[in-house]
Amino acid sequence: MKNRLNVIQINGIKGILFIIGAVTCLAAGFILFPGFVMKCGWNLVSAFTGAVPTIGLLQGTLLWGIMVVSYLILVGKKIKFVEFKSTDDLTPGEMDAVMQKIREERQAEQADLITKSIMRARELNMNARAREEMLNSWKALENTINAELEQNSEQNREEHSEVKH
Repeated sequence: MKNRLNVIQINGIKGILFIIGAVTCLAAGFILFPGFVMKCGWNLVSAFTGAVPTIGLLQGTLLWGIMVVSYLILVGKKIKFVEFKSTDDLTPGEMDAVMQKIREERQAEQADLITKSIMRARELNMNARAREEMLNSWKALENTINAELEQNSEQNREEHSEVKH
């Protein structure tokens, strides 16, 4: 038997519009319409009981999504988010080897974290020293400039006082 493949060709703007229309119809059929039904059901209960507020289409769609995800988690057999493997196949010696490997990896990660912390602390300490040295050099420069300014001002006063006399 020959396998025949059906190929959908998208030619030009007509093909793109067709794809957009198909996706829109699928979204409306599987997302918006059930959301609308959930909204109507919720608002019906709200009208009779008065205990809950009414909701809009967006909230109905979110309620529909919550119900679908809940169904998949609780009842769905094919889709599993978390799967636990049985350890019956491992002997106690193999299990100890696996646990020892996990401990070694954890210790290596902790040692790496400690090393990184020490390196960062040294870097910060070096940065603090560099800032302190820069501040000291600026203070020394400021003192030098102030001393020169005082000398110049004294000389100017002396010259000015000599000129007056």
